[in-house]
This record gives sequence, structure tokens and C-alpha cells, in this order.
Amino acid sequence: MEGMEVDVYRAGLEHNDRAILESANVGFCKIVVKKDTDEIVGATIVADRAGEIINEVTLAMKEKIGLRSLGRNIHPYPTTGEAIQGCGLQFINKSWTRLD
Repeated sequence: MEGMEVDVYRAGLEHNDRAILESANVGFCKIVVKKDTDEIVGATIVADRAGEIINEVTLAMKEKIGLRSLGRNIHPYPTTGEAIQGCGLQFINKSWTRLD
């Protein structure tokens, strides 16, 4: 990854309903993609249930599923895994054109 240009998407857990219910709403999910693509090249998850959340990202990387698809995937509510969806939605929203 050295020298590779990337975009980073981050979703905090401070407003994640599941994390709030469990009094564990400190942490974040950060997903790194190749610049101007949705190809996932890395991720960092800092959370009480990080081990349960990271599986979705590792499977996506292995099977070449992009961040756009993770954002469009329906995630159960309430789960801390919604943070991954949040990163995907940030990626999707970045391409929207603002209509003023």
C-alpha cells in the first residue's frame, strides 16, 4: 500500500443505538479504499465488539465487494455493524451532486 493514494471513510459509535444501549459507544470504524474507487484496501475498527464487526469487511476484501455495496446492504438494527454501513453511505453520498 505504500505510495498508494487512498480515501478514508470513518463512522463513530457515539450515535450508534446498539453501542449506546450497551454503554459501549466509544470507538469507530474506519475503511480505507483506493482513491476514487470503492475497492477496500484496509480497515480499522475500535469497539467492544470489533471482532464481530470486522468479518464483514474482511469478506468484502476477499471477494472484491466494494464499499458502495456495503453501504447499500441492509444491516440489522440495532447493531454496531451499522458503522460499516455508515462508511459505505459516506462513499455513496460523496458522489451526489448538490442541487441548490
